[in-house]
Amino acid sequence: MIGEIWTFKATKPSDNLEKVRPVLIVGNDAENGLQFVDIHYVIISSSASCGKYDVELEEIVAKEIGLDRKSVIKTTKIYTGSKMKLGSKIGELPFDKKEEFKQKYKKYQEDILSKW
Repeated sequence: MIGEIWTFKATKPSDNLEKVRPVLIVGNDAENGLQFVDIHYVIISSSASCGKYDVELEEIVAKEIGLDRKSVIKTTKIYTGSKMKLGSKIGELPFDKKEEFKQKYKKYQEDILSKW
């Protein structure tokens, strides 16, 4: 499941409304030794601009995965939610994009912690 892209009924922080959107699964409770109830996910947006920590999915890659259009994996937007809100599996992130995500996420975390 980690590294897979699924539909997820996410709550938009701006207005608290639920919207089904694609997400990248980056973890779950099982890694913390707990019963697998929640997932950790990152939003995939087709309308957001790409920041320095984000992973851009060009249109050809996005369509190979199963997305409709060019998209951005918002590395800095990690959320926790119930696995009950998962919809259907869209696809899996290609190996090179998984590696890019890991590198950018690690850099993001290092930059945050260096400011403490």
